[in-house]
Amino acid sequence: VEDIMGDKPLGQLEIDEHAAEAGIVTRLEAFVNTIKGYAGSGRKGGDRSRHIYRGASQGNGLRKTLIVPRMAPQAVAVAAAMNSYGLDITVLPESDERSLLYANQITSGAECLPFRVTLGDFMRFFNDSDHGLKEVEGFTGGAYGPCRFGKYAIEQERMLREIGFNLPIRTTVSNNAYRDLGLGTGFERLAWKGIVAVDCLDRLLWRSRPYETEAGAADRLFDESLGRLCEHIRRREPFGDLMRQTTADFQALIDPTLPRRPVVGINGEIFLRSNRFSNNDLCRVCEAAGLEVFVSPFGEWLHYTSHRNLEDALRDRKPKKALTGFIRKQMQDRDERAVTGCCQELLDGGEPTVAELITRTSRYLSPRCGGEAVLSIGGGLGWLQEPEVAGVISVMPHGCMPGGIVAAMSEDLGGAHGKPWISLTYDGFAESNNLARINSFAEVIRFCRQSQET
Repeated sequence: VEDIMGDKPLGQLEIDEHAAEAGIVTRLEAFVNTIKGYAGSGRKGGDRSRHIYRGASQGNGLRKTLIVPRMAPQAVAVAAAMNSYGLDITVLPESDERSLLYANQITSGAECLPFRVTLGDFMRFFNDSDHGLKEVEGFTGGAYGPCRFGKYAIEQERMLREIGFNLPIRTTVSNNAYRDLGLGTGFERLAWKGIVAVDCLDRLLWRSRPYETEAGAADRLFDESLGRLCEHIRRREPFGDLMRQTTADFQALIDPTLPRRPVVGINGEIFLRSNRFSNNDLCRVCEAAGLEVFVSPFGEWLHYTSHRNLEDALRDRKPKKALTGFIRKQMQDRDERAVTGCCQELLDGGEPTVAELITRTSRYLSPRCGGEAVLSIGGGLGWLQEPEVAGVISVMPHGCMPGGIVAAMSEDLGGAHGKPWISLTYDGFAESNNLARINSFAEVIRFCRQSQET
């Protein structure tokens, strides 16, 4: 909007329950005076030569080297699958303080944390790179709907251009179930199996790390296993035997004499729950507080996009699209079972289906809302009903609308089931409030456990 207005007056009001009427009236009066002053100045409007209109290219027709922010380890597996199909793709290093330092120089601070982190990752590449930038394109996911995720590529491309980094950013969007890369069904299945395998590696890590006999052994095994998995993916080799051996290796790290800790589930905004830098290494913080954690899998969102893609095709009466979506969904489920079945010796049970999550949520929120709130509420309710799960943590960036919906419901839903359910907000700034809340959360769980035992 600022670009469209140029130098014309533009007022913005942010109103919440703390906003005083007098302050709002004062700002409106000041804005009226600004308008009158502009009207009397004789100016005819600002320079509209800047990039006012926004657009982003989709992923088909990729030719240059792609750079991708490392949202989570799953990005490495997807990149390996893209390498296998002839694309030159580089996953950027994990985000760190420099990512935010760079992004904060050109953002207002009102943008959500994942936007600033990924923008900072691109800026860090620009500042550290010593090779031809003209041969590079960015790559990111996207989505339609109310979430700002759909605007990441569009706004980041403009911001980077203004600092001298002319980086075209390609996108793939959720409404097509991320099938618009044009690399074919073989790639889609390979990338999907890679994502599921990394989801399993994550769960193996969280299951074994709190009980490891040697500090750091589980993390080292995770890194080694991820590297071997990606090599199998690049060569398009089956990795069932690798996953079975990796499961046995993680199981061997566990000290059987240690008692099982209280288990908590973590869900919420997918980038924040998956990106260790953005959530201040939440899983490890919970483990330091005496808990064992598991996080909603990365693949959950992809299941949801496939479900919605099929649902939309049926609603719009597009039989060809519906049939294609149904077949792909069946293959997706079958491939997932094949991968997860290799790890069942250590992992407890499977993940709920999207239909189950939506059914649980539908009592409280319309499934047509879209976004992660539908999944987080349904997943949290399922965990509250499981005896082995002691509590739920939902995470969100500051100002996230789906996260705000979950936060508004979580405490009451947790109370109705007699288990704690807390929501944590992250904005990228140093804070201690979340740490205190996690420790209090762990104390409540331990108290509830002791009460049940006595």
